[in-house]
Amino acid sequence: MGIRQVYGLLALAGLILPMVCFGLHFTRAGQQAWPEFFAAPFATWVISGFSWDLMLTATACTIWMARESKRLKIGGFAWHFAAIFLVGICFALPTFLYRREAFLNRSGQGQE
Repeated sequence: MGIRQVYGLLALAGLILPMVCFGLHFTRAGQQAWPEFFAAPFATWVISGFSWDLMLTATACTIWMARESKRLKIGGFAWHFAAIFLVGICFALPTFLYRREAFLNRSGQGQE
């Protein structure tokens, strides 16, 4: 299995796993779904630490993806930017890496 397939599998998992969790939350929480959705990431100090870690990682990845898209002249960055907010960085980053690897392979710069 090549690195591109690994990125594809990670993107698929990054799409499915969070959506299952969010779907379960929204189908079970009723009217409290949205308030709980925004309060839960800061419910405890431990969870707050994970939340800050994730937000800072997503910010760094977004900056890198924007710069890398511009450097390599890969289109479609706006789609990845939207995916960060609509799904999450666990989907947006491996999807970007999948597309980046395909671009590098087409241009003769890839590893596969």
